[in-house]
Amino acid sequence: MIVAIATVDLVHTESRLPDVATSSCPGDDSSCLNIRLSEQLARDRAADPFQARYGSRAWLYAFAILATIAVTVAWTLRASPRTQWPRIFTNLGVAGVWLGIAVVVLLLLTDGSSLKPPPGPALMLPVVLVVAAVAGTLIGRSEGWAERSQTDGVRDRVVQIGRLALHVGTAGQAKRSRLEEFGRWLSVIAMTLAVTTCVLAFIFVVGQPGCDTTGSPPGWTSPIDSIAAVTAIGGAAAGIGTLLLRRWIAALISLVVCPVALLFILASTCAFY
Repeated sequence: MIVAIATVDLVHTESRLPDVATSSCPGDDSSCLNIRLSEQLARDRAADPFQARYGSRAWLYAFAILATIAVTVAWTLRASPRTQWPRIFTNLGVAGVWLGIAVVVLLLLTDGSSLKPPPGPALMLPVVLVVAAVAGTLIGRSEGWAERSQTDGVRDRVVQIGRLALHVGTAGQAKRSRLEEFGRWLSVIAMTLAVTTCVLAFIFVVGQPGCDTTGSPPGWTSPIDSIAAVTAIGGAAAGIGTLLLRRWIAALISLVVCPVALLFILASTCAFY
C-alpha cells in the first residue's frame, strides 16, 4: 500500500510539470530540435523543486516501509518457535537481494526522466534488509538456534533416517555431491567477478575529472566501464545461480556489490548530475 501511494504521488507530481509539446522532429530540422531541447530544459528546471520535495516524502515512505517490515518480522518471530527463527532471517535476506535488484532496475529505467525516485531512500530498503538478515543469522549462530532445533527435532530426524538411508551410496547422494561442488565453484566465480567489478569501478572513478570541471577523462578509462559492465553482469548471473543453490553469502555479496559498483560508475560520469 505504501509503495502504491508513493507511485501515485510520483505520477501526480510529474503531471504538474510542463509538457514537451514537440514530440518528434525530422532528422534535418535543426529549428525543431532546438525548440524541443529548450522545452526539455524548461521541464527539467521546473522539476528541480518538485524533485526536492518528493525526495523528502520518499524518505518518509522508505521509513514507513521499514517500520511495516519490522512489525511483520517481530510478529512472525513472536508467533514462531525459536527453532524457526534462522529461516525467517534467511527469507529476509533473500527478499532484500531481490528488492535490491528491482530497485537498481527501477533507477536505470527512470534515469532520463525529469522526475524520478531518489536513489538514497530506494537503496536504503534492500541494504537494511540484507544487514538485518546478516545480523540475525550471526546472532542465531551465537545463540545456537540451529543446535536447539536439532535437539528439539529428534522425532523428525528419526523419521528422516529412512529417507537419508535411501540416498546413501545411491545416485541421489552423487547428484547432491555434484550440486554442492558446482555451488562451491559458482560461489568462487561470483565472488571473483564481484571483486573484479569493484576494482574496475574504483580505477574508473579515480580517473574521472569530476562533474564540476570541463575536462575530459583520460583515454585509458574508455574500455574500463565496458569491462566492468561485463563483469558485473556475469557476477550478478553467478549470484542468481548461487541464490538458487542456497549459497546465501556469495549471493548477497555479488547481487548487492555488482549493481552498486555500476551505480558508482554511472555517478562518476555525471549521469545523475
